[in-house]
Amino acid sequence: MGYKSLGASSEKVTKSQPCGAEVYLAGFGWVPVDPADVRKVVLEEPPGNRPLDDDMVKKARARLFGSWEMNWMAFNLAHDVALPGSSGPPVAFFMYPQAETADGRLDSLDPDNFTYEITSKEST
Repeated sequence: MGYKSLGASSEKVTKSQPCGAEVYLAGFGWVPVDPADVRKVVLEEPPGNRPLDDDMVKKARARLFGSWEMNWMAFNLAHDVALPGSSGPPVAFFMYPQAETADGRLDSLDPDNFTYEITSKEST
């Protein structure tokens, strides 16, 4: 779609994890929406912090309501996932890597204390 902030631009895809959603609309059924990627356009497309009425943001909103970016794969559609071998409660959603120590589960949404790297490569 031409946005620098969407999709992967290198083999490091750690920050390219999207969070797609679907909403049920009477008369249409389940419709894909991607508010996270619209927000990413707002925050990261140069010069950054674009207003919601910016043309680039409007185009992203129009494109990503009713579809997703389409260069990703779904790992699961689950919620309340019980992690194998975990002593913690089920995970409400499984989007980011999870880790536990003897002291308990780490906060996967705390980038200062929980770091990881995901890489990708093309296979033929």
